[in-house]
Amino acid sequence: MSSKPKCIIVTGRPGSGKTSLAKRLAERLWMPVISRDEIKEGYVNTHGVKHDQLPPDTNGVVSNFFFEVVNQYLAGKISVVIEAAFQHRVWEPRMPKILELCTPFIVVCSVDGMVAAKRHLQRGLDDPNREFYHGDKRVEIYRKTGEMSPPDDYTAPDFNVPTVHVSTEGQYSPSIDDLVQRIRLLAGEE
Repeated sequence: MSSKPKCIIVTGRPGSGKTSLAKRLAERLWMPVISRDEIKEGYVNTHGVKHDQLPPDTNGVVSNFFFEVVNQYLAGKISVVIEAAFQHRVWEPRMPKILELCTPFIVVCSVDGMVAAKRHLQRGLDDPNREFYHGDKRVEIYRKTGEMSPPDDYTAPDFNVPTVHVSTEGQYSPSIDDLVQRIRLLAGEE
């Protein structure tokens, strides 16, 4: 059995279902979740101003802190589920340290771009506080024009790490049970 902690990286485009899947996996695996969005919400709370009034380096500050926290958990031998949108330029320089500290497993939430864009828009419309904490160009455009902006470009992570793409349209495919089993097998638990 490995004494390295596990790091389950749940990622995907905005509206792909990352947060929901990360929480369900963490519950089943008995692991804490580290969410970049939740860290950003705490940062916005500290400053007490809307997202667009924050210092220009906010996203960098939040991302750096997110990865510092992840590395602290892993260095402390604590297995985690981490959840964040994937941007190659942000993740690539940080992956070597993560890979050194843990047994990684990447879960990419896969959904049609238009489905994700509609979910993302609806989430922003349903919760007006979201704009305060994250800014939301899609909601802003919709309110001004009545039209939905097209899906964002998205490139999934491509690292030499066990990776599974999970359809988040309807039931998860593969299922949560299957994902849990794959993660446990990877870590030598079954």
